Amino acid sequence: MKKKRGNKGSAERPLTARKLLFVEKYFELKFNGTAAYLAAYPNVKKRATAWVNASKLLSSAKVQAEVDRRKREMQTASQDIVDRIREELEYLAFARIGTYLSFDSKGVKLKSSKNLTSEELAAVAEVIQQKEGIRLKLHSKKDSLELLMKYYGLIVEKKEHTGKVGAPLGEGLVDMKRIMEDIRQSHQPGTLWNEGKMLEDGDL
Repeated sequence: MKKKRGNKGSAERPLTARKLLFVEKYFELKFNGTAAYLAAYPNVKKRATAWVNASKLLSSAKVQAEVDRRKREMQTASQDIVDRIREELEYLAFARIGTYLSFDSKGVKLKSSKNLTSEELAAVAEVIQQKEGIRLKLHSKKDSLELLMKYYGLIVEKKEHTGKVGAPLGEGLVDMKRIMEDIRQSHQPGTLWNEGKMLEDGDL
């Protein structure tokens, strides 16, 4: 008497190339199963047929497992990008003038870029050679600090209706704006004594 073949082998069998293509198109086409099926199975012309077959594929345990796996990969990649953005903002927000130059009564002396780390260099917006000397500009600390505070939930975006004559205040116009100015120490552009003109916002 012959034994019936079980489905153990089929359960372990990987997805076919066509089904993998369907999953790939499913992500490319913003999770539109019908469009993904039409792209992966070009011989099918009717959308109604594609919709039915796509629904069957997406209800398959193997296909769903592959979809879930790719979603997890996307989430991990997205979190990595978020972490990199946060780290980059921290480099800009916490940059210090002493990292890039030293100054005394004799004047200002820039430090060599060879001695700066990649994180410290990330805060530099531009370096320009001028007749009066070298002009060094950092990225705006105020903007970077504000974005970081929004990231950590320290600034709440909201509209308040307590302005003059009942007029609504703009987005984010809360007390945190005054705190941001205090953190920045001086929110007005300043001049170094070896510069011939007023520095732009964000300059050293």
